Amino acid sequence: MARLKVTVHPLFFIFGLYFALTGKVFSFLTFTISAGLHEYGHYLASEKAGYKLNRITLMPYGAVISGDLTSLSYKDECKIALAGPLTNAIIALFCIALWWFIPDVYPYTELIVLANVSIAIINLLPAYPLDGGRFLYATLCLILKRKTARIIVKGLGVLLSVLLFALFVYSCFTTINITILFFALFILFGVFSQSKSNRYVKIYSDFSLNLTKPKLVKRIAVSGDSIIKDLYCILNGEYYYEIIVFCGNKKTAVLSGEKLLNVVTYSNAYMKIKDAVNCS
Repeated sequence: MARLKVTVHPLFFIFGLYFALTGKVFSFLTFTISAGLHEYGHYLASEKAGYKLNRITLMPYGAVISGDLTSLSYKDECKIALAGPLTNAIIALFCIALWWFIPDVYPYTELIVLANVSIAIINLLPAYPLDGGRFLYATLCLILKRKTARIIVKGLGVLLSVLLFALFVYSCFTTINITILFFALFILFGVFSQSKSNRYVKIYSDFSLNLTKPKLVKRIAVSGDSIIKDLYCILNGEYYYEIIVFCGNKKTAVLSGEKLLNVVTYSNAYMKIKDAVNCS
């Protein structure tokens, strides 16, 4: 399978430089690792749903990723969006549990808990590109037109960014909190710089008919009542596949080569395999 590509936004380097100049390198590394684990939670959830993230762009407090909801159900989108904050919550709860059994680890894990709780809470705010915004978008799409839902969520993102910037200006007259400014910019960048290269793609995208190198033939029997998305988690570039489709105990079709590629490429992800075979 293709490796997950990770890019770094310039804002991330500025954020790191600020922490370095203020002597908080360890805090920066802790937040960075926690953000990385957050994104890995998204990655695992998307693979389980039959998709994968082909690229994430690391920024302060997380990464900017956009979903291709034309082929990803809103239910799956919600699961993937919530997987990141859930990962941070599990890490925080694990460390807190350690305090009960091994109190001496508290000084070494307090920052880990703070980082993961902060990232989880921040990402649940209802604004793009945060996970809360993705969850809200998918939910709104169930009752509103997609364009209307996108305008609402982006509008909330801009509003949140403005409020945070105002809060930063206020802090300049008391105790300057530069982190608020970074967070405001993070939200603003996410709203206006979503890229098609940072989207969910069907996990079978590594599957091809390239036979320049010898491949083992892999035969797999599936029920015709299974959906196309179930095939995404099976196929990769390691084998030449023959998918045997059964309806009950009767073999109804064999998918291989170009026919298999066409079915998984052009059929709706949530269509039953037997229906896709009939219309292919």
